[in-house]
Amino acid sequence: MGIRSLKLWAKKKAFGYDMPSCVKPKVWEIKPSDRICILAPHADDETIGCGGFLVKYASQCDVILLTDGRYGDSSVSPSAMAEIRKKEFESVMKELKPNDYKMLGLEDGKLIDGFKAFSLLDFKGYDYILMPHPADLHKDHVAVAALFKRLQKTKPYKGTVVFYEIWNTLGMPTHYIDISDVAEQKRKLIDMYPSQLKHVNYTSRIMGLNHYRGLRHHIEYVECFEIVKM
Repeated sequence: MGIRSLKLWAKKKAFGYDMPSCVKPKVWEIKPSDRICILAPHADDETIGCGGFLVKYASQCDVILLTDGRYGDSSVSPSAMAEIRKKEFESVMKELKPNDYKMLGLEDGKLIDGFKAFSLLDFKGYDYILMPHPADLHKDHVAVAALFKRLQKTKPYKGTVVFYEIWNTLGMPTHYIDISDVAEQKRKLIDMYPSQLKHVNYTSRIMGLNHYRGLRHHIEYVECFEIVKM
């Protein structure tokens, strides 16, 4: 413990200061050999949460869409909505060209009930698995980490779990990537989900978040992540 840390520790003890550790997020260095799996509860979550990351590292990424999005718009029948979201997702994947992608097709809004299908996914061989963080304030978003944690009891994963942000920001991100050079590409990718932009302008809000995230690093656009051990 350094002199400064020792003094702060003493002040905490003497005066009851509740000072959190203000650790600046680090640059997340991706190696060319890294294999990455991105779990998306809904079509567009992968782009909203880590679209810049995907643009940069698509060839190393497999994307798994977990739900069919059938309840994405109450003014459209569930079957029609599921087909719309499927086509939008496929168009974005064709644009990104990831290593691979698949659609699990679980019912939108009931992801937490889909453990049987989720348990058939094979995560062996991935260095990183990306998923929404467990406090992301949407029942399907938080269900991903819950299902994954349950799966660890029978199929332990030896790699690294990474949380990304969609509906709620990460309180203490540990890592970030600079997406300034691909920010416009990310913007266009989000726009490729018009069914979801009908009621909420995700594009302006998320690009605003990415712009704000760059503030601490003196960078134009940043995506933040929390790297954890499950």
